[in-house]
Amino acid sequence: MHFSRVFLNRLQNQPDPIDTVVVGEGFANAPNSARVIANLIGLRDEIPAITVANNCVSGMDAIAEATRRIVLGEAQVVLVIGEESQTSMPMIIKGARLDKKTATLEKLKPLLPDKLPDGVELRDTLEDGLGDGENSYGMQATAEILSQNYNLSRAINDKVAFQSFKRAYDASEKGLYKDYIIPMKDEDGEVLDRDEAVVLRKGLVENPERMGRAMLLFDNPQFKFDQFKEKYGKDLKEIHGPTVSIFNASPRSDGAAGVIVTTPEKAKELGLTPVMKVRGFKMKGVHPNLMGLGQAEATLALLDEVGMKIEDMDYVEIHEAFAATAIGALEEIKKRAGGWDWEKNFDAMKINPNGGSVAIGHPFGATGVRLALNAAMDFANDANAKKVLTTACAHGGVAGAIVFERA
Repeated sequence: MHFSRVFLNRLQNQPDPIDTVVVGEGFANAPNSARVIANLIGLRDEIPAITVANNCVSGMDAIAEATRRIVLGEAQVVLVIGEESQTSMPMIIKGARLDKKTATLEKLKPLLPDKLPDGVELRDTLEDGLGDGENSYGMQATAEILSQNYNLSRAINDKVAFQSFKRAYDASEKGLYKDYIIPMKDEDGEVLDRDEAVVLRKGLVENPERMGRAMLLFDNPQFKFDQFKEKYGKDLKEIHGPTVSIFNASPRSDGAAGVIVTTPEKAKELGLTPVMKVRGFKMKGVHPNLMGLGQAEATLALLDEVGMKIEDMDYVEIHEAFAATAIGALEEIKKRAGGWDWEKNFDAMKINPNGGSVAIGHPFGATGVRLALNAAMDFANDANAKKVLTTACAHGGVAGAIVFERA
């Protein structure tokens, strides 16, 4: 909540112009976190506040919702925040209210932890969320599915992951993130003005051989998506060894990011300098077990809708839930977009030039807004950049894409 107040102070200490709050949050810690945040930071009681819960694309959907409300004339100045505290996600007791023995806290407490009746169980909402509940593999398995079926070697996964670490660290060292990070104090009162996840990987950046020594998440994967052969054309005869490791996966983390979405006229009135404008957005879904491919589907559908090609993008900011989910999506875009050479663009630092989720972390609801801020960095660091694509996948198979243009 302190983040929100400090963020608003950048609006020339004028919170009054804000007429709507939209918060992206993957896992609710309140019935409507947006309203709680608005109240805690002292915004006017009469303004509406809504929380968008769309798993890992919640922040992206929050930007889309803010844009939609402005286009419809329902708002002029929208505070958009994406946030998540994975360390605060609750443990729950599932089925307790259905059993008379555990229907109240008074009855339940004496039976914890190991005297619960059948049908009543302790659950970790974080693990349940990462596994998407009842109808898919866990997210780490969906990454290995793409790696196996797109024949992605561990070497290419580690290459993309290492570059994420290196680029984020180098950008931090150069001060490129300084204007996009709000200094905070930790529990010991020490000021944090650089991203912890990035700084803590200094040793890895300096010793890239550690990538190959990282623990693999699967010993002998046998993931194939034959049932999707008609759409994606996969008919593998062999499956290579495991590729997904703890170093080519995004770390669990807490975080928040914020932007102001408004009209050109209102920005001028408030003395704000617009950075970029939303050209279009699209949300699409795929089967939960193919999670990462959602980024390709959302991207291709959006580009078709706005009459653009992937080659028209000066930069691509793609969510790295895992290196494999990003690469799998890029491979699918390459296949269906006339052979676009994503590897050439990646090496030229046109894709995630300042690092991605593998290095920065993935606080679920915050990532979509963080991607937008990385797009803002691209415009700031390259005066010739005119268009940036951001795209993200989410557990459950939902995905989103937004094209930003220089304002």
